Formats: sequence, C-alpha cells, structure tokens
Amino acid sequence: MSQSELLHLAADLSFIHTDHLWRRTGSWIGYQYYGPDFYEDVACIAARGVMDMLFFGDAAETPEIYGGNHAAAVKLGVRWPKHDMMPMIPFMARAAPGIGFGLTMSTTYHHPFHVARLFSSLDYVTGGRVAWNAVTSAYKNEAANWGYDAMVLASDRYDRAREHLQVVQDLWGTVEPDAIVMNRDGTVFADPTKIHLLNHDGKYYKVRGPLPTMPSPQGRPVMVQAGQSDDGMDLASRFADIQFVHRRTDASIKAHRAQLDELLAIYGRKPRDLGCLWSVRIQAGETDEEARAKEWNMLAQLPPDAGLIELSFFYGIDFSNFRGDMRLADTAEMVRAQQVHWGTFQELMKTEDHNITIEELGRKFIAERTLHIIGKPKKIADRLEEIHDAGGRNGGIILAKNFAAPGTIRDFVELVVPELQHRGLTKRKYAGPTLRENLVN
Repeated sequence: MSQSELLHLAADLSFIHTDHLWRRTGSWIGYQYYGPDFYEDVACIAARGVMDMLFFGDAAETPEIYGGNHAAAVKLGVRWPKHDMMPMIPFMARAAPGIGFGLTMSTTYHHPFHVARLFSSLDYVTGGRVAWNAVTSAYKNEAANWGYDAMVLASDRYDRAREHLQVVQDLWGTVEPDAIVMNRDGTVFADPTKIHLLNHDGKYYKVRGPLPTMPSPQGRPVMVQAGQSDDGMDLASRFADIQFVHRRTDASIKAHRAQLDELLAIYGRKPRDLGCLWSVRIQAGETDEEARAKEWNMLAQLPPDAGLIELSFFYGIDFSNFRGDMRLADTAEMVRAQQVHWGTFQELMKTEDHNITIEELGRKFIAERTLHIIGKPKKIADRLEEIHDAGGRNGGIILAKNFAAPGTIRDFVELVVPELQHRGLTKRKYAGPTLRENLVN
C-alpha cells in the first residue's frame, strides 16, 4: 500500500491500561480508566508527531490460562477489563485531525454484513480514517463467550475468513464513490444505478446487499492483518493493505518481506500493495543513560511472574505448570496443538536459544519478545532506519506496548520524531485527510 519509501508510524494502544502498565510510574495520573480524555490526549500527542495510526487489538474474553482461572488476570490487570474501543474513536478523531485508527473485529464471530456496515459507518464519521484489523480469534474463552463449546480449528477459521473478507470487500464496493447526488431541485438524493446488489451465496455466508451506508471517504476502509502463520500470510497477501509483524531480527524481517512478495505475485498483486509495520518497543531518553534508567524502572515494577503470564496468554498453555528448568524446545509441540499464534512462536524458536529454560524465558519475554531499542534519539533513529531498510522501505513501524501511559509515546514524539523528520524519513505534515492517503504517501 505504501507507494513512498517514507517510514510510516503507528502505535499499539491495545489494553494500554492493563498488562502491568497501570502501575508504571507516571501512568494514568490524572485520568479515569477508559475515560475519553486520556485517549483524546494520546491522539493529540500522536498527531503532533504526524503518526499515521493508533491501533487497538481486541479479544472478547477474560484470560484464564495462567493458573487455570481468571485470578491473575483480574488481580494484576492483564488484558482485563476489555471495553469495546469503537465508541472511543469519534472522541479521538475529533480531538486530533489527521491520525487514523485501526480497530479489531473477528471474522469467526461476526457476520460480514455487520462488519462492513459498522466500519463503513465509522469511516464516514471520522472522515475516512478507519482501518479494520481482521482476526480469526484464537482464544478458548472468547469462543465460549460466543457460544462455542470448543475453539474452531485454525484451518476452518481461516477458510471462513477468506470468504468473510471477500464479502466485506465486495460489500464496500456496492456503493460507488459518486453515488450521492443531493440534487434538491431534481429531488434526487442518490443515483440508483450506482448502488448494486451483491447476491453472495457461499459456503458460510449468504448476503444480498447492497450496503446501506454512505460511500467511504477513502474509497474503502483500510484492511489490516497480523497473522504470521502460513494461513495468516496467505490471508494478508490476498486482502490486506497493511500487515502488522512481530519479527526479532533483520534477517527475519528480510525473509518475511521476501515471502510476502512471492505470495502477492501469486494473487496478481505488487509488493507495494501490501506494506508492513514492524513491531518495535522503544524506550527513549535525552541520553542513553536516561533511557536505560527508564527501562530499568519499567522492568523493576513488573511482577515476578509477568513473563509467564504473557507466555500463557499468547500461546494457550499454562506455563505456571511447567518446571522452571524445562526448555523452550520442549514446549513447541504443546503450543502447536493449541493452534494459537503459531507464527510468532515459530519466530521465537528461530531467534532464541532452544535450550533457554522457561524460568529464564519468563524473565525476559516482556522486554525482549519483539525488537526493542533503548537509547537517545540518534541511536533509535539509526536502528529504525536499519529496520526500515531490511523491510525494503515498504511500510514502517508500530510502537509495541509496555510503556508508561502516555509518557513513552510523548517521549517518542518529542525526542525521536524530530530526528526522523530531520533525516527525511517521516512526514512533517499529513499528506491528506484520510488514512489511506497518509499510508500511501
């Protein structure tokens, strides 16, 4: 999607009140949890840095993997509570013109007509600044909340997702961009010849259409995908404009980009039809020493079992049941059997010592599960440029979580962004009013 070679900037705000962030020094001071004032302020900070997108992941469940119940999740605030963030977007959009918003909705549990209508409506309200992060949902408790006795098999989830995304995409095309006439003298509101039936009748869905919404200001909402398994890569290559990616080395980034480009060619698409935002955790300071002090403060405030809780959530098995000296390699087949986030676990296996113990991995997982940079602005900018080069300068980065809210994103905007702009790597102003324009240019 990114036709320019600029470094596009996004930030992951998923559950920013949780995952041990709520207890960080300076986090949420003066704000009510889930209040719009916090999110409006974060959006304004991001817009000052001419960032392209704020992203909200979601899963409609309360984690119960670690310890076999929800005690740890609730007590420590690990991805709980989980309000639907969609109602917050109009507040943020009005407070901060320019910035876009990525929201998550499941292809497994939501009907494509509902998804298409909801995102088209929100896109119109925000002036064309919405992206849909399409997920297949790989959490057992979420399946139970939607009435399933067991989680749908990964192969079936992705089979359904392929049809789902096609239907949503086609529904967005049932209302042509110039369909609205608003001719008061001629008493014509819209041209009926530019509104089309869909009449989809597939394996999973039957949808007549057309979509009863105003046309999208950006043609259609941006489509995002984050899966790194073979099925996830295939889905992104067929449909996505942007892929969010967790890779831990430059070599992995290059290999990922090469695989995507091969898949894109199969589906008649070009490399720049799909940009990648590489997940990077950044701790910035005026000096390297200041940045390291912030990092130490973050790590010192984590509960001792924080990493094991995160591992349990991501990979669907209770790591509290394993002996501390058990090796990472010994868990691989158990994780594979869960059919959750297998692509990111494979990345962990490729880039981590197979003999690392579960106890050791738990201590370092939160800090090191993705690319991370700690230092002064020049050091961070140098490393971001290397990452951008490794990815073929086709996309940008998404700031990973685990930061003080809103302090770390403010540090990034005030310290790092000016250095990136000085180098000509990032925009100094928004290219246009819509998210699609800003991601392309």
